[in-house]
Amino acid sequence: MCDAMKHRGPNDVGLQRFGATCIGVRRLSVIDPGLTAKQPMTSDDGRISVALNGEIYNFRRLREYLAGRGHTFRSRSDTEILLRLYEEEGEECSRFLRGMFAFAILDANRRVLLLTRDRLGVKPLYYARIAGGWAFASELGALVRSGVIRPELDLDSLDLSLSLGFVPGPRTLLKGVKALPPGHRMRITEKGASIEQWWKMPAAGTTRCADEEIVPRLRCLLEESVELHQISDVPIGAFLSGGVDSSAIVGLMSRRADKPVKTYSIGFDDSPAGYDERRYARAAAQSFSTRHLEFVLKGSKVAEELPRIVRHMDQPSFDGVNTYLVSQIAKQDGVTVALSGLGADELFGGYGSFRLIPLWWRLSTVWGKLPLAARKILVALVPLMLRLNPGMSSERIQKLHRLQWLESPVGLYAMARLLLWPEEKRALYSPLLQAHFRDRKADEDVLAMLDSLVRVGERPWRILSELELQVYMGWRCLRDTDVMSMAHSLEVRVPYADHRVVEFVCGLPPGWEKKWGYPKRLLEASLRDVIPPEISARRKQGFALPMAKWMKEDLREILEDTLSEESLRRRGIFSPKEVRKLYTRFRKGKSSYPLIWYLAILELWFREMLDAHRSVSF
Repeated sequence: MCDAMKHRGPNDVGLQRFGATCIGVRRLSVIDPGLTAKQPMTSDDGRISVALNGEIYNFRRLREYLAGRGHTFRSRSDTEILLRLYEEEGEECSRFLRGMFAFAILDANRRVLLLTRDRLGVKPLYYARIAGGWAFASELGALVRSGVIRPELDLDSLDLSLSLGFVPGPRTLLKGVKALPPGHRMRITEKGASIEQWWKMPAAGTTRCADEEIVPRLRCLLEESVELHQISDVPIGAFLSGGVDSSAIVGLMSRRADKPVKTYSIGFDDSPAGYDERRYARAAAQSFSTRHLEFVLKGSKVAEELPRIVRHMDQPSFDGVNTYLVSQIAKQDGVTVALSGLGADELFGGYGSFRLIPLWWRLSTVWGKLPLAARKILVALVPLMLRLNPGMSSERIQKLHRLQWLESPVGLYAMARLLLWPEEKRALYSPLLQAHFRDRKADEDVLAMLDSLVRVGERPWRILSELELQVYMGWRCLRDTDVMSMAHSLEVRVPYADHRVVEFVCGLPPGWEKKWGYPKRLLEASLRDVIPPEISARRKQGFALPMAKWMKEDLREILEDTLSEESLRRRGIFSPKEVRKLYTRFRKGKSSYPLIWYLAILELWFREMLDAHRSVSF
């Protein structure tokens, strides 16, 4: 298992055994690279062992607290702080931590194994019930390599992933393997295992703050977060796209750095208009006097790296390629840690959905009460909109057709985020899988899953933000960022996902978004003197690769292979005829690329995770 995760920790490996229990660690040395910080780290009496993945940013302050309680230290590491904190506070030690972490604590005195994951889910943690006990790891690949689980496809999880383009936790695509949810801990004893939530996002109104204090208090929290995220004993840099979010992070970094910050960006020479952001990244880099490095990416490079990308992807996603490649550049340039602007859109309302969905929230409640037949009749009039608005894309028309199934306001979020609506997936499956889902309803469909995450009584804006933070950021963006950066032994840190920042913003009084909401007006107001004018004046542009173009050129051979009739029939999951229809529509420019790309990635992942380990497809 440690060998399977060498990329996550190339600097050292450690094993600790207590009877029938063993903990292994691959270490990426960031804080206190010396041997005194070797993991797993044990207590003075040898009865407690700690393994930590991630960083505890407030470890210096905690060290002072623990020293005052009589603790002594043999290293300068944050892992030892976790060990001493557990000795002092027990299982509640996680509440004192500010950082990104997944850790295991084996306490032989209490005969318990404690697994804990950070509040927002920056660092991953998977577990599985096995014969005679439990297994856990930072990656699915390590569990598969252990030989203690048989990698079999979980069809219900596959069904959910087709809706989203990624696998929503706590599910995984492997039967019997779960992801520990963010802000949860798992307690394993000889009698069994239990999981409990130790942190949740605060309710709106819990932040006690006068209106005139909101901006300066947020500014202080952001400055503090970036300062803490810069703590490192190894070289550090930042991803810089030229947008507001990453530019703000680099600006705050530069104010505290004693030498130019190293920044990295990706650009394209052969991409359609609007994809290449290098001129904005250069402007930001010049404004902050960074040591800037940019890389021109071509589709041929993506085709060359794709086998390694899929191997490290851990769970399939139609995203992550960009993070893999910019992380590769940063690591080759000598940095071990990089800061990212991830999370600002989800927290501060940067997406267009934050403007549109609250407007239609109440109307969707009325719409959902109409009989299905009435909704179908009304939606059948949608083609008329083509005559009224010839510029409307076929993809937008397809999404409008989903209105017939919309029964709740959460469905508005689903319309914005889903690759496929539940009713659209069935035709895509082979007859065998169609029968499977006809005879046996999945434990929960994607709409039920989204509904389960919504707090009753919250305002639309808050519900939308919480869904984006938990689902889109948590289960896709953070997970993709972690595995794609750690593939290169690079640690990516996300200051906007600092729990103190998240708690402050989420806890603001209901209605704050009317003044400070879309498009991220609160964030920009708090950093007005940091963000260069030419950057703040830009229209929002999400970072994207010209995948559609590459899929018709450099990546075409890969698609023709993975989506061929032979490949699809051998796998037995999807209908070759229906997939070919989708692929043909994409080739003609009548549909966007994400669904087709996800189907190709799925097949590559099946080959890597299932076939390579001699497992049946399902």
